[in-house]
Amino acid sequence: MKKLMILALALCGMLFMAGCGDGVDESKTPEQIKSEVANMSVADIEAMAAKYQKAIAEKAAELEVEVKKLADIPLTEQLGDEAKKLRGNIDELKTSLEKLKANLDAYLAGMKK
Repeated sequence: MKKLMILALALCGMLFMAGCGDGVDESKTPEQIKSEVANMSVADIEAMAAKYQKAIAEKAAELEVEVKKLADIPLTEQLGDEAKKLRGNIDELKTSLEKLKANLDAYLAGMKK
């Protein structure tokens, strides 16, 4: 069971890294993006915005799955380790979504200029 769990976590990690390889960088701040946008063409900004929209949709779907898993845990087990782990994953996904949305907004604001 332990080996299966490690394998599942490794697979999730690989899938997460594959999803982030689209040129979407959560470590950038909206201010950094705004300064980069000044030197980008409209087509490049649109392409980056599309990548961010795709990443946001993927994260939202992943968040929905985690929320459903948490909802499926019986109320008597909501304080257990599995529920705590799921809540941690949900918090991380929410933080990631907020960063992605802020960066997308920075690209869209740059495109309006």
